[in-house]
Amino acid sequence: MATKKVKKGGKKGTKKGAKKARKKEETWTWTDIFRTPILASLGAFSMAEEGIEKFVRDLVERGEASEKEGKKIVKDFQKRTRRNRKDLEKNVDDRIQKALKSFRLPTKKDVDALSKKIDDLEKRVTRLSRRKA
Repeated sequence: MATKKVKKGGKKGTKKGAKKARKKEETWTWTDIFRTPILASLGAFSMAEEGIEKFVRDLVERGEASEKEGKKIVKDFQKRTRRNRKDLEKNVDDRIQKALKSFRLPTKKDVDALSKKIDDLEKRVTRLSRRKA
């Protein structure tokens, strides 16, 4: 089951306005709900990058490393950090998907199929009520 976060937009009471409002609608999935707070902790990677940059700057200022060596250290660290971040994101996504499967929650496909059945039933009820009238 997905929760929705709706942004306001479009004119009320018109077909055009309703269409615009639907286009601006943002859908959140269960994966997003679980993933967002976990990946927020990725700020640690940014903090580590800032820390290494400061550390290397200090080394260069003290003459313990050349500017060229410092840039290489920072570049290598950033490269490793990006790779680790991607690995972590994939691992988080995989674990979330595994957990969601164990919950046996309905998928978007399941909800869409039920919505179609409901639409079909509404059409039948409308046709039947017209025949009786």
